[in-house]
Parts: sequence; C-alpha cells; structure tokens
Amino acid sequence: MQELFEEIKRMYGDSFQKHGDSPLSLLTPKGRNSLRFGAIDPFIENSPRSVFDYGCGLGYLCEYLKSKPGNLKYTGADIMPEFIRACRAKFPDSEFLQIEPQHSLTGAYDVVFSSGVFNLQTHSNAQQSKAYAFERIESLFLMANDVLICDFMSAFVDFQQPGAQHFSPAELSEFCYRNLSRRFQIRHDLLPYELTLIVWRNQAIKRPENVFEVDT
Repeated sequence: MQELFEEIKRMYGDSFQKHGDSPLSLLTPKGRNSLRFGAIDPFIENSPRSVFDYGCGLGYLCEYLKSKPGNLKYTGADIMPEFIRACRAKFPDSEFLQIEPQHSLTGAYDVVFSSGVFNLQTHSNAQQSKAYAFERIESLFLMANDVLICDFMSAFVDFQQPGAQHFSPAELSEFCYRNLSRRFQIRHDLLPYELTLIVWRNQAIKRPENVFEVDT
C-alpha cells in the first residue's frame, strides 16, 4: 500500500511542479469544480457552520465557500505538503492540516466534504483498495455532525483508465445502508461521469408515520 501512496504523491507533486496553482495540478480539467461543490450549498445555508475538507488539494472549496454569505469555519486536510503550503499562503484565516494516508481522522464538523480523493487505487488489489476507501469514509462519517458529502468517479463510464477507481450506485448504497446510515442520497446529475454521495447522520424515523425526522 505504501508504495502506491508514494506513487500517487509523486504524480501530484510532478503535476504541481509543472502547472502550479491550477486544477491541472489535481489531475482534473478546469471548469468543473463549481458543479462538484454545488452539492454542499443546501447544507451551509444556516450559519455558523463548520466544514472539513478531506483532500483539500489547493483549497478550491475554501475559495468557493468564501464567495457564499454566512459565517463558515473551514478546515482543509491533504497528504501533499506542497498543497498545504500553498493553501496556507492563500488563505491565512483558514486552517490547513497535513496528514498521512494512515493517520486516524478525528474532530467534529457540521459538514464533511471529500472530492476526488478515492479516484485512484491505493492497493494493487482492487478489492483491498476499495476496502481502504470505505474504511476512510466510515471515519469521515463519524466526524460529521450533520452530513457527509463525497464525490467519486462513476462506474457508468465509457472506459476506465488503468489505476483509476470507479464506484457504482449499488455498491455505495449497500455500503451506506450496512455501515453508515439508511438516510442517504446518490446524485448522478452533477457531472456525467461522476457521482456524489450524501449521507445524513440523523436517520431517526418518526413513528407511526414511518418518515425521517427531518431537521428544521
């Protein structure tokens, strides 16, 4: 596993050296972040709110949130020291943490967000790689007071590049129901080759109506 993580870090490091502060350094094309980030909008309307961005990259979610009204406290975390240094220079009033892939995840935030972190295989064995991803997602869910939002590459694509990791709605649904919460949503309407998982902590059921006790 460590060898693959080092390869992933090398890829991002080389890309950052070449492209600098650009979405290209995150191995993604320009112009899509606002579509991905839009999934968080309904959950930051009531401020103050705290947001934890796991795999913050170059802080583009932080920049997105600063354009929104309200009192938001942002914390970003990433395994790339180059990214963290760049983020701290750009956003000195926000907190950025350098972490390692095996570090335990702790803390409590209203909204936990993660975009594209699980797009690459971390193990040579595909099942072990997804097991690691699901383990991290469980840890992230425990940090969320209200909601966890994760973006993945969809299994509904025309092709898959070697080393890429794609998730199907079915496997995410099964995982959520068995390990996180029965109150979740999978959005496949933001981008054609990606899907977004939204999982609520509050899954209490109002009886006898048999409906979720939606927060007000």
